[in-house]
Amino acid sequence: MHILLIGATGQNGQLILKSALAHSHTVTAIVRNASSPSLPQDPNLTIIAGSVSSQSDLENALRTPQPPSAVIFALGHRRAGSSPFSAPAPDSPHDLFETSIQVLISTIKSVGFTNPPKLVINSSQGVGPSWKSMAFPVRAIFSHSPAMKIGLADHARMDAIVRESGLRFVLARPSALLSGPVKDIRVWPEDGNGAPWISTITRESLAVWLVDAAEKSEWDGTAPVITN
Repeated sequence: MHILLIGATGQNGQLILKSALAHSHTVTAIVRNASSPSLPQDPNLTIIAGSVSSQSDLENALRTPQPPSAVIFALGHRRAGSSPFSAPAPDSPHDLFETSIQVLISTIKSVGFTNPPKLVINSSQGVGPSWKSMAFPVRAIFSHSPAMKIGLADHARMDAIVRESGLRFVLARPSALLSGPVKDIRVWPEDGNGAPWISTITRESLAVWLVDAAEKSEWDGTAPVITN
């Protein structure tokens, strides 16, 4: 299948790209810097230099070299420091997810695909009904960290827009992200019922699951919590 990947140079995006290519998919990546060293040289990878806030750039990415079967959205807020609690970088808008997904959906609809691509979204545990599935200390951290509050609020707005789009979608809500190899992946309902209160998932595991969700229809129309 052909996949359009948004956020290919981020921590998660690089691993999603690696997984998609390992599955012998073709991928188009729209990136600000087409010469980024994080992008591999691969005959199945098409790199489009452009902005996700530009409808013309997205239309080019959606058509080159062919329309995608799925769009994997893995943008992340850039931060001023390496800590997840660091403030957003000055050039990283607080509504990045919301505005980017609005432009993407508008562009998909304006192109008028016979079979519009499925949206596979790298969301987050803590959004919507999954909030209560996190341990109280974790919820307290999210509630009192401005950076975490900004991220969750933007995820929530994006998730609502995706649900109302009329397009096929999967909203993946991973638990706390760690480095490490692929491990057994556990999928929980949208409210996270049954998931461990203190749960984690490796970025490699998340990447594999997102590509799997793009390939299959099993999770279409859902927003599962994902853990190891």
